Amino acid sequence: MPGDLEEIVKYIVDKSLELKNKYTDAKDVPVEFACIFCQSEAEYNKFDGLVKKRGKVAENTPTGDTYFLNDPIQTSAGPLRLLKIRKPDSNRRERGDTDFNTDYPKFKEKYQGKSNFELVKRETFEMLRLSDPDFDVMSCFSNVPKSKDLGTNLK
Repeated sequence: MPGDLEEIVKYIVDKSLELKNKYTDAKDVPVEFACIFCQSEAEYNKFDGLVKKRGKVAENTPTGDTYFLNDPIQTSAGPLRLLKIRKPDSNRRERGDTDFNTDYPKFKEKYQGKSNFELVKRETFEMLRLSDPDFDVMSCFSNVPKSKDLGTNLK
């Protein structure tokens, strides 16, 4: 398992892309957001400290902060500017997740209700979350891109 921040981000995006490609025909959909699910308090403190030096907090949540990176991390799904460092959570054994930008209404119509897809409704958005026990990541498809949801926090 990679240990450096950029290596872990690239690993999560690569695996999420692989998962997306296994279950969907959505091609050339860019990465919008990624989240590292920290597995320990020490790992959380390490990655949160590293990301603070690379950008600014765009959103505070009880599970961890989302950062807008000054310089994007180049990934296999395009440049990544939004990165969340998630606090350890015994319910989240995955390594992380990636949000991809799609034409959400068409995507939802095609994939909602299919196996491995779960509709998740939040206060300001909804998403389809794709998971597979053979993968240690999840792929998410939101009706509101995270960058749009955060809006002015990215300036």
